[in-house]
Amino acid sequence: MLVIGAGGHARVCIEALTDSPGCEVVGCVSKTGEQVTSSDVDVVGSDEQLDELVRALDVSHAFVAITNNRVRAEFIQRCLAIGIPLISAISRGAYISNSAVVGTGTLVAAGAVVNTGARVGTGVIISPNASIGYDSIVGNNAHVASGVAIGGAVLIGDQALIGIGARVVPAVSIGAGVTVGAGSVVIRDVPARTVVMGSPARRVERARPRR
Repeated sequence: MLVIGAGGHARVCIEALTDSPGCEVVGCVSKTGEQVTSSDVDVVGSDEQLDELVRALDVSHAFVAITNNRVRAEFIQRCLAIGIPLISAISRGAYISNSAVVGTGTLVAAGAVVNTGARVGTGVIISPNASIGYDSIVGNNAHVASGVAIGGAVLIGDQALIGIGARVVPAVSIGAGVTVGAGSVVIRDVPARTVVMGSPARRVERARPRR
């Protein structure tokens, strides 16, 4: 299989992928083609060469190891469009309930917990030591960062980012594209495409680009 991405996050994903018996990572691709990973897996080319590399290396599956939610979603669609199925990266150090569902192309890193009845979408990042509560739903291409605790029956929308160490109380809905700042405590619903920070988390304005 081929890993798309070659940074530190890719190394985490490769370790989880190689926990699966019979899974062989043939190489990584990066934006520039440069070797930016210190794992035992080499960078074999740039993302512009993806189609060519798939044919040359006889790739059967791919994993997109990119932390940016939007870019990860784009590459997942690109892989599917050229006929490369996705595989999930599940660390041996993770716990996933037998009644939970985890979509393809998703990372569940070491120390992460996906509890009873939880549903995790496609292309999601569940980082080390994050916990997804019972009956919670995590949308496609979302990112639950390290040390996050998600309560029971929480809804997290597509491409949302829950920052490091954040807490979300039970039965809260977090909309698509939301960013929750690191260490924040979310106690009420958050509308789509907003940024919230603090304890309790409150909406903040996105910084405007300088002219």
